[in-house]
Order: sequence, then C-alpha cells, then structure tokens
Amino acid sequence: MSAEQTTKVDATQAKKKLAPAGGMLNLNSRDPFADAETGGPSGAGTPIHEEPRGSDKIHIRIQQRNGRKMLTTVQGLGKEYDAKKVLKAFKKEFACNGTVVSSEDGDEEAAPEPSNKAKTNFGQVIQLQGDQRANVREFLISTGMVAARDAKEKIQVHGH
Repeated sequence: MSAEQTTKVDATQAKKKLAPAGGMLNLNSRDPFADAETGGPSGAGTPIHEEPRGSDKIHIRIQQRNGRKMLTTVQGLGKEYDAKKVLKAFKKEFACNGTVVSSEDGDEEAAPEPSNKAKTNFGQVIQLQGDQRANVREFLISTGMVAARDAKEKIQVHGH
C-alpha cells in the first residue's frame, strides 16, 4: 500500500468514530449558580436535579394530523436534559421540524373561572414532524441518554 492509500483508509476509519448527531454531546442542563447554593466552587457545573438518569419511562407516541401527516411526541426525558438542546439535535439528525410544548405555562390566564377538573402536568413534550418513533429510540440509545441494556424498560414506543 502506498502512503496515499493508507491515508484514505485512516480517513474512512476516522469518519466511523465520530460522535452521533454531529458531535452533539452536551445535552445536560447546567446551573451556572450552583456554587452559590452549595457554598463553594466545587458545586459549579453540576446538573440542576440530582435524580438518577432515566428514572421514569420515556414515552414516544404518534398522532395522526391531516391525511397522511404524522406528529411524533417524546415525553419524559427528565429534568437533567435541556429539551431545547435535545430538540435541536433531533431536528438536525432527522431533517425535520419540531417544537417544545410545555403544559406548565400559558393556561392560567386563559381560564379565569375555577374548574373542578384537576390539571394534568405533562412537563415538557417534544413534538416532531413525521413518524420519527424508530429514529428517536435509536438516537436515545446511540447518544447514551438511555443505556442499551435498559432501553426495553425505559423507552415505551406507542402505536405500532
């Protein structure tokens, strides 16, 4: 093999070793003022919530819109991940559009009369255009957000 052929082989091997989602690794939300709460600089940069990763199930659902149009929703990612950063990675990886919907805000001023129904809080829900169920599941496993051995218990894919 010539030197040119070995560099081509090395370049193709280097491409295979790239991180998934175009190098998007930092999906955790960080608290820049954590040292003020702990009383020292040792707590700086720690996650806001110290819950174990993936303590609840992640639900991936699909909704029919108009005709053949689909909407994929991802719920239950956990507080340690910033939903906007995860959405940005999803949009880049799957070449689709999406949004983050939060059920915590907005409806307080819209309904001034008291209602007897208890309000359900779904937290932050990621909505993606198209049927992205399999893609989202593979992304969560490949980026390490959910361990491969725990994926069966932690990720619930609805509607197949």
